[in-house]
Parts: sequence; structure tokens; C-alpha cells
Amino acid sequence: MSLMSYFKPRFSGAFYIACLTLFAPAFISVACAQDANDMAPPVRDTVSTDAGVRKQLNAIGLTGSLRGGYWSSNRLYDDVSNIGTGSVWLKLDKKLSNGIGLFAEGFAAREDMRSTGNSRNRLREAYVETRSGAFDFRVGKQIIAWGRTDRLNPTDNLTPRDARLMAADVDEDRFGSMAGKASWNMDAYTSITGIWLPEFQPNTLFLRSGLKETVPNSRRQWAVKFDQSGKDLDWSVSYFDGYDLNGDLSAARVLKHYRTQVLGVDAATTRGSYRFAVESAFTRTEDPTGTDDFIKNPFLYTVMGVERDFGNNTSGIVQVFNRTVSNYSQPPTAARLHAILANQLDRTQNGVSIRIAKKWWNETLETELSGVSLLNRHGYLIRPRMTYLWSDQVKILSGYEYYQGSNDTLYGLLNKNSLLFIEMRYFY
Repeated sequence: MSLMSYFKPRFSGAFYIACLTLFAPAFISVACAQDANDMAPPVRDTVSTDAGVRKQLNAIGLTGSLRGGYWSSNRLYDDVSNIGTGSVWLKLDKKLSNGIGLFAEGFAAREDMRSTGNSRNRLREAYVETRSGAFDFRVGKQIIAWGRTDRLNPTDNLTPRDARLMAADVDEDRFGSMAGKASWNMDAYTSITGIWLPEFQPNTLFLRSGLKETVPNSRRQWAVKFDQSGKDLDWSVSYFDGYDLNGDLSAARVLKHYRTQVLGVDAATTRGSYRFAVESAFTRTEDPTGTDDFIKNPFLYTVMGVERDFGNNTSGIVQVFNRTVSNYSQPPTAARLHAILANQLDRTQNGVSIRIAKKWWNETLETELSGVSLLNRHGYLIRPRMTYLWSDQVKILSGYEYYQGSNDTLYGLLNKNSLLFIEMRYFY
């Protein structure tokens, strides 16, 4: 069965309408905006004042953005719709004269402007870093992301994500954990990194609001990574000993986080206009024999992909992934939801991801169409996106996320979280 024949019956008319709704206004608005800019008189005093304020903020290392948007739905797995959002993001990135660097980023958001709406704030990162000879050190709340494949990363298991955050950018749902990080740069291409995580923070799952959760009392975690970057072949080997970010769903509907050990490898190389990448990790769980229906079995998760630069600011990525469960047995009915959330309903799970991106108009407009589909069960995600840089200070983002599938897939369970959004950002 060809890939196109697999996807074709699953693309509904709603998807094509959503694409037109998403992208057509972008082309029209950009063309109108360019005409309007040609006709509009200059506002020199305002521009000068704004530039002066930005210059003062940047001098002390402060940048940020004001954001406002519309979302057709939230990510709380409820029936709330037609949501207005507003947020303030602030980032400090300052290098001191003594070689010490300070970094912090956080936000305060109102995710529904109605009186019953949801307010939230978070300090995503706050750390101090320095260098001494061949050694780099970083201490504090930090995001540590590992992996060389595109968005599907088997070795990315150190710091969490918030699946309920209404963030327009793909990686803005990440947030940091307290950690100490030390890297020995053996030469210009090779490094060894050690990480100590004295606290554990789990992923915030889309179903979490309706479940209880227990966090381990002993939270000590550590990881080490040997990495080579900058040569014809980039590669790394890593090991992590810590707690599962996603947890396991018990019979009492409580999320419990068990200790895991993860051995991972990744590699990437570029040949002409092609980039090839592979990433794989074997995870050992607290149920190595597969006798407990409510704890994940050990499993191997592998992603292989090829990316091509077509020129003219156009690129495409195709990846295939596989999860293979050790000591597999058919889960009983009582443990079926746990198996779905753990991607262990079947002995093997196969899938494919695709992403096509194109930049237009001197790279001020970027469009992207991405999707993920399971190949041995009916479940998929479609995600078109558009980003337009209106000016140096104003950016417009819009997107559509459509989840579909049977009830025995994670994509089917996420169908209620399908949504359309548009957001405007002012950077200062």
C-alpha cells in the first residue's frame, strides 16, 4: 500500500477548507498590507520612541513580546470554544564582564478572556552559566533537549512539556527543571556532558486535569552524553537514569512515575541537498518481564528520516518510526487505556511523519504542512501553519491542528483537542 493511498481516504473536506481558511487570508492580507504601507505616511516620532525603549531594554539584556490571539478550542479536553487569549513573555539574556551568563524566560497568560477563563504563569528557565578553559558549566532551571531527528526524539527524556499550554510555536510547551550541567569540550568537535537533576517534573498531559498524579519522593536523576558535531557525521551516545516523564496509569486512574534507564544513540549526515538522520533509544522500565499490566514494558523506539532542500526556500522531511515492546502480552480490558497512552497496545507500532516548508517574499512569510500517521492502526494528526513577519516588531502566526483516529489510538482520544488559532505578537 502506497503512502498516498493510505492518507487519501483520511483527508476530509474539513481539512481542505481549513487549509484555505488558514492560508488564503494570509496571502490577501500580505498583499493589502504592502499596498497600505506604500500609501501610509511615516510615523517618525512613534518609531523613534519605540526604538529608544527597545535599545534601553536590550542594553540590559531584556527582550520579550506581547501576544493576543483567537483559539477555536483550548487544550484542556473539555467543550470550551471560541477563546480570546493574551500573554506577556519576558526574556533576560545577559553576559557579564566576568564571563558569567544569566538567562531567564517566563510568561504570564490569560488563556480565556471570559470571567471563567484560565490564568497561568510560568518561569520556563532561570540559570547561570560560565566557562573555564575547556569546561562549560550551567546551573539552574533549564530546558535540556536531546536528539537529531525532527520533532520525534526517542532520546529527549530529561525535561518536560506542557501539552495543555496554548502556545502557537511547536517547542514553546517545553519548560525546565532544576539541573546542574557540565560539559568537557575535548576538542572543537567532541564533548562529554554530565547532567544532575535533583528535582523531577512530569509532562503535563492532555488528560491530566481529570486524573490524580503521584510524584516520586526520591527525585535524583542523572545523565551523560558523548557527542561529536561538526564533522561529516554527527553522532552521540547517551544514557539517562531517572523517572518517566509521562508516567503510567494505574487501575485506580492515578498517574505514577516509575524509574527508567534509557540508552540512546543518534547520528546525522548531509550529502548534497539531502540530510539523513537516525535516532534510537532502548528504555528499561520497572517491569522488565512484562508481568504488571499497569507499568510499561521495556521498549525500543527508533526514528529514521531524510530531509531534502529543494532550493528556492523549500524543504521537505519524511520520517518513519517504530516502537517495539519487549515481553509483550495482550493487555486486559482494565489496562487498555494505559496501554494506549503508553503506545503499547500492540507489540509493534509503526508510523510516518511528513513536513513540507516554504518561505516566501524575502523570507517574511513561512508556510508549513506537517502530519503524523500510524500505519498499523487508524490514527493521524494534520498540522498546517503560517508565520508572517509583518515588521521587525510584529509577527502573525496561525495554524490548524486536526486529530483523528479510532478510540484505541492516542490521536483518536485527542480529537476533542482539534483547533484553529491565529495569534499576533509584538516584540520589544
